[in-house]
Amino acid sequence: MKSPLQRCLRSALALGLAGAALLAPSASAQGRPDTVYRLNERTGKVLAITGTVLENSLTKVRVDRSGKESSYDASEIVQIDWGSVPPSYRAGMTYRRKGEYAEAVDAFRVAATDASTREVVQADARLKAAETLLMLGASDAGQFQEAASEADKLVSDFGDSSLVPRARYVAGRALRLSGQDAAAAAALEALYNEGSTEPATAGYTRRACLEAGLEAAWCYLAAGETLKARELFGGAKGGLEMLVGSMGEADAASRQAVEAAAGEAAQGEGFCMLAGGQTDQALSFFERTTGRADSPAGARFAALLGRGEALAAKGRHRDAQLCFAEVASLEHSSRDRAARALLGLAQSSLALGDGDAAGAARQWLKVVTESYGDTPAARQASELQGNL
Repeated sequence: MKSPLQRCLRSALALGLAGAALLAPSASAQGRPDTVYRLNERTGKVLAITGTVLENSLTKVRVDRSGKESSYDASEIVQIDWGSVPPSYRAGMTYRRKGEYAEAVDAFRVAATDASTREVVQADARLKAAETLLMLGASDAGQFQEAASEADKLVSDFGDSSLVPRARYVAGRALRLSGQDAAAAAALEALYNEGSTEPATAGYTRRACLEAGLEAAWCYLAAGETLKARELFGGAKGGLEMLVGSMGEADAASRQAVEAAAGEAAQGEGFCMLAGGQTDQALSFFERTTGRADSPAGARFAALLGRGEALAAKGRHRDAQLCFAEVASLEHSSRDRAARALLGLAQSSLALGDGDAAGAARQWLKVVTESYGDTPAARQASELQGNL
């Protein structure tokens, strides 16, 4: 962690870099073109297009290629690498790579408000600031609200930007991490509605919207709205399973990720039972899935976590610990779930009261707050730490 003086100096440096950017030549004068990566859906190949990006909207990307303008459908664009950016933007990227998140946020904010910076880069800098604030929130939970505000600024200032869907997700996620479950649920459900049916709203991908719906379901459950959570778990499950069926084998990693999300959504019914006090029914529900070795990772680990929580609710804390330990040590598809399992280990240790139960619980809680500070379990872990 940097001292206040060091942070002040870093902020001053970012401001100085922004001042230098005012004197910098234009993108074309610098001769550093942007690179736009476009997917050719017919061949499946990604082509690199160089030029100066004039527009990066929800529907199209316009590129100036040596004085000749070309326009592409936004759905074909995989990524854009900016060639000409202000020094403050580059400083932000450097700080972020080094894990100096507070300094990175300062630099990105300067780039986002620099009048000499192209609007397409300003929007990207605003998103980078919001995403970096999520990282910073892992050590300072007060930054989650700042992340939501920064993302909202992107939506209000650059409403037609292709980055708006991502900014809306960041805002919803930040609200969830700050403990505003009802507000987060509403924000994420609104994003889900953009792509819950075919075709999705222009500029929104069906996968991202369905995953937002799954997260909205967890938020509704945390807010005590079980019926709404059950509805969204079911909707997300059906949509994600349909999406898996439409995916080819070319992108195995994406397919596995969608399968994991669909599997997680399938376990939502069990968590709703548990939240509604139907502990025995929930335990039976989760046991049916944990006994299947062919289940997707998302379904298997979600069921194992649910089984542990159901066992804990029945007072069978030692059995619960075995479930939590397996999830905490093997879960690779969800940081949220791994952190929740670690929290379960701490809570079960305290309930059992064996030996130095408080010491063991502190160890688990420390891992959550220090290594999983950007997950919902971190807030509960921090509160429990304060009571030990």
